[in-house]
Amino acid sequence: MTMNNSPALSRYGKTAALFGAGSLAAILIAAGQILDQRVELEANAKGLFITSHPSGADVFIDGAKQSGETPVTLPLAPGQYNLVVKKAGFDAYSGQVQIKNNSLATLDVHLTQSVMHVAWADIRTAPRGAEILLDGSPTGRVTPARIQVAAGTHTVTLRLDGFTQENRTVSVDEGQTVPLNVALRWRQQ
Repeated sequence: MTMNNSPALSRYGKTAALFGAGSLAAILIAAGQILDQRVELEANAKGLFITSHPSGADVFIDGAKQSGETPVTLPLAPGQYNLVVKKAGFDAYSGQVQIKNNSLATLDVHLTQSVMHVAWADIRTAPRGAEILLDGSPTGRVTPARIQVAAGTHTVTLRLDGFTQENRTVSVDEGQTVPLNVALRWRQQ
């Protein structure tokens, strides 16, 4: 609150200005008058302020990606929301957050670095020299080769000029090496 104490107002009264939530209220008090006034100020920012360690994470509210990256303030109406915070190379954080009336909730998320669950595929073809694609992406390798893969199910594609393209599905557990031996077939002209 600011008070104006100019000599002209001293004789006649005082003014007070109250600032808050983007609004201004002025009260004029005449000389000798007493005024007891209750003023309720609201927070300028309402919703959710999210920080993460490391910063620069994407934020999803009820499945929808929000604009900006952490740290970020999201204007949210009061209510309960499902929250996901994601950053490449880190495990995603998920939880629920409750937003209350006229307040700014804060959340500080510590993301943990992802651990890749490594496995291997030992790929051989007859004849040798087939290009190896993993889940549709080139690996830059040709048969025979032992390639590192994430544990799980993958599609291995093998290509060699003059032969039909072969697709195989492999499932591999963490630390496991799965053998894949494929006899390529001549392409019919």
